[in-house]
Amino acid sequence: MIESQKIEAVKNVECEAAILGALMIDNRQIDRVADRLAPGDFSEPLHGRIYSAIVREAALGRAANPVTLKPYLADDAALAEIGGVGYLAQLTGSPVALIGLDTFVQQAIDLAKRRNLIDGLTQAAALAADLDVPDDEVITTADGALAGMCDKHDGVVQISAAKAFDEMLAGYEEPTHGVTSGGRIACLDDVLGSIRPHHLDIMAGRPGMGKTSAALSYVLGAASAGHGALFVSLEMNRRELMQRATSDVIFDGASGIPYEAIRDGRFTSENARRRVYEAARVFRDLPLHLVDASSLTIGRLNMIVRRYKRRMEAAGQKLELVVVDYLQLLRPDFRTDNMNLAVSEVSRGLKTIAKQYDVGVLALAQLNRSVESRTDKRPMLSDLRDSGQIEQDADAVVFLYRDEYYLLQGRPPEKDPAFRDWQMALDECSGQIDFIVAKRRNGPSGRAKGRFFGAYQAVRGAVQ
Repeated sequence: MIESQKIEAVKNVECEAAILGALMIDNRQIDRVADRLAPGDFSEPLHGRIYSAIVREAALGRAANPVTLKPYLADDAALAEIGGVGYLAQLTGSPVALIGLDTFVQQAIDLAKRRNLIDGLTQAAALAADLDVPDDEVITTADGALAGMCDKHDGVVQISAAKAFDEMLAGYEEPTHGVTSGGRIACLDDVLGSIRPHHLDIMAGRPGMGKTSAALSYVLGAASAGHGALFVSLEMNRRELMQRATSDVIFDGASGIPYEAIRDGRFTSENARRRVYEAARVFRDLPLHLVDASSLTIGRLNMIVRRYKRRMEAAGQKLELVVVDYLQLLRPDFRTDNMNLAVSEVSRGLKTIAKQYDVGVLALAQLNRSVESRTDKRPMLSDLRDSGQIEQDADAVVFLYRDEYYLLQGRPPEKDPAFRDWQMALDECSGQIDFIVAKRRNGPSGRAKGRFFGAYQAVRGAVQ
């Protein structure tokens, strides 16, 4: 058996205490550390509980210090034995801990791996001593302990084909994953399928095609169905976004309060005003958060998604969908005048966020002006603006197209002989929005027609 003094060598309680003190001194470090260090990595259980309380408070956007943590640990017998809240204050007594924080965290992680390895191999040794236990079980237990040391490193997962196959089979027993509009845009759900974890889906179109309206309708439907969502807007401020969302929420498919009335506060009746105020109840219950940012790098977005994922988990919600409006307004983390390179880095960064945080990402994107020069203005994959990398990274690409928009731009005079044909064509496509799924990595491409209600900034299901 392993000698007790050797087991103690894979523990460093002082190192763990220094980590806790540093995090309470500077809460800005919590998000960064929480990405790497788990409560179970602490050899002292009390330290793990203190760390959990620190991370929970930070996730909820509150300060984490000895005073704010006291209520959560007041009944902790182990803490009471060593001085209660006085011990928490003692942990913050050495600002030097901040200087070596990264080193302390890495050591805590490394020692935790060693302890887990010892526990796993000890269990394997005990099984090996029992001759009734099959060899395969002994080998599997030992292999599992070793895998814990090397399966994951810097986000790279190393796994055998057999283990990956077992994970696949186990997935059949789990509920179906993925986000849809919850039937709000049923025709899009049918042709696009769900936006699954790890997937980057692109919704693209020229200006005036209804991208933001479609994305808002989609995310409101998803949130109404219980999917936690984050809407990151780089084009509109939060007030304008909420005005559009309010008009969409009130609209029942037949009537509602026009967006312009909500935007300007011009209500035609007290009933209309009351309906707007009553919409507050809907938003209060939605697991939906908005980020209003005039400028954002892909690295900064990564931090925001990480923060909201933790914050929502602390509130009993799960972040499943991140919507970005729109991709070309995001910036890479380095300076460059090469737009193609910049967009490529952003596209890859969005795909990384999807995989890293186990979420689906729906990014809106602008198309090249070359669309306008064609007779048939329906988009193609080659129209994706600035970079072919977007098409390469995307798991699905859906284009939005409204024939009505282009017809209205080319309206002939009423006395023109062509006016009658123009009017007939306009009547035929009025209110239509086409969803063109040009790429779908795990399914067929296809097309669907929905309804665009411009007055309410709302998009709904199939044309009746």
